[in-house]
Amino acid sequence: MVEGLTARAKREVTGRFAGLGLGSGRPVIIAGPCSVESEEQIVAAARAVKAAGATALRGGAFKPRTSPRSFQGLGEEGLRLLAVARAETGLPVVTEVMDTAQIDLVAEYADVLQVGSRNMQNFALLKQVGRAGKPVMLKRGLSATVEEWLSAAEYILDSGNDQVILCERGIRTFETATRNTLDLSSAIVARQRSGLPVIIDPSHAAGRRDLIPALSRAALAAGMDGLMIEVHPDPDHALSDAQQQLTFAEFRRVMADLELLPATALESMEACRAEIDRLDRRILQLLLRRMEAVRQVGRIKAAAGLPVLQEDREHALLDRLVGLAGGELARGDVEAIWGAILAASRREQESFQG
Repeated sequence: MVEGLTARAKREVTGRFAGLGLGSGRPVIIAGPCSVESEEQIVAAARAVKAAGATALRGGAFKPRTSPRSFQGLGEEGLRLLAVARAETGLPVVTEVMDTAQIDLVAEYADVLQVGSRNMQNFALLKQVGRAGKPVMLKRGLSATVEEWLSAAEYILDSGNDQVILCERGIRTFETATRNTLDLSSAIVARQRSGLPVIIDPSHAAGRRDLIPALSRAALAAGMDGLMIEVHPDPDHALSDAQQQLTFAEFRRVMADLELLPATALESMEACRAEIDRLDRRILQLLLRRMEAVRQVGRIKAAAGLPVLQEDREHALLDRLVGLAGGELARGDVEAIWGAILAASRREQESFQG
């Protein structure tokens, strides 16, 4: 099983990932409060973490709590407030989905859907969450082996979604000095075996804010793809996980220590160019695969005596692509790009005509 996962993941790991910057060479930093508590709280947190260089905003709207009397989150109102914070800062939103009935609702507001550790083996959820068309962050279960973790990821990949991010958040051991035990060795193995990006959640691993800086340094030194850190305007009065959330000043110090404070405009441009280069390579690979399929169609047309040019199909294809672009690309641009592709395709097919 895992060998199949590795081959597919290594081919497809260059997916979009909601603009998080995975593969850019800079660690992804997802930061924000454990729970969304109010508009003032989440917007202040979003502004602060962005100013310190965070890549994305985290915040729980639905909270799976051990005790039914603990704060359970604001639900849909929390999702709406996350969207407000995104509009204020431009940060993509990462939040948890706990049940199959919530997938469409959470996907309406979130950019990345998180499957928490308690749901790592909720197979009904895993089978459906990937179909939402959004990247999925899969947290390792409380006592899950690497094999079980990667098998859970395979359920999402099998839905046709190649945008899976693994998150190591510490596992349950006999040790009580920390909330959980950060298992960096297994995180490294998971990354090697799957080819999927792996990020570390030092907040849940430690359960103590004083250990977050050291665990963050260790994770990035080990080659992990990023971190997810809990940050709150007033951690001591947070409605959940107060002891493991950083203040804004503490988070900025961590980012400075990791040398991840916002880059200069030139450095940002270079990072964007590197991402463009990576995407161009991916586009070329897909075009080469498309041309091979085009040649097969050309052989079939030649054998059946069918003409190369089929205008109705080309017009229908362009109309469909314009619709899929959703206004992000102008119709003229879509027609120009795919017009060139279709012209090259016709030339390929004409070589098979007698």
